[in-house]
Amino acid sequence: MAQMVRRDQENRTVEVNREKLLETLNLNKSKHIKDYLEAKEGYRTVLLEKVEAAFADARSSLEQKHLRVKRQISEMTDAEIEKQRDNITIVDSISVEMRVPRCYDKEYDAAIDMAKWDVRETLELTHAEFTCFVRDQWDWTSEFTAISAMYLKG
Repeated sequence: MAQMVRRDQENRTVEVNREKLLETLNLNKSKHIKDYLEAKEGYRTVLLEKVEAAFADARSSLEQKHLRVKRQISEMTDAEIEKQRDNITIVDSISVEMRVPRCYDKEYDAAIDMAKWDVRETLELTHAEFTCFVRDQWDWTSEFTAISAMYLKG
């Protein structure tokens, strides 16, 4: 029964006041941009911390590798020198992987422009449009929220 109601609801449309829709879209956009800017700043802070930690690990690893290579070179036999490759790797690649927050303000801009340019006072929205424009639940919302949460201050 619940699936039937949900399926029926997804096929419905709703008539909304254009000005109220514009107001809601602008508020949702402002909130998104605020959340994005906070997440971006948090991302920068966390990334700097991770880069510093990676650098410290790399320095320690490099020092150990340096000592090991020097010891191996000083202990090389003539037979080992003859088999030696033309290069010795001292530093392996070092990387930091972090999900980057993205801004979706252009999604809001498109909806806002459509509503601004429409000449009617009331607009008909599909269930999907209402979910995005009014309830602020876009297809990217879950991912944006999860990524932003990693960087927002508690």
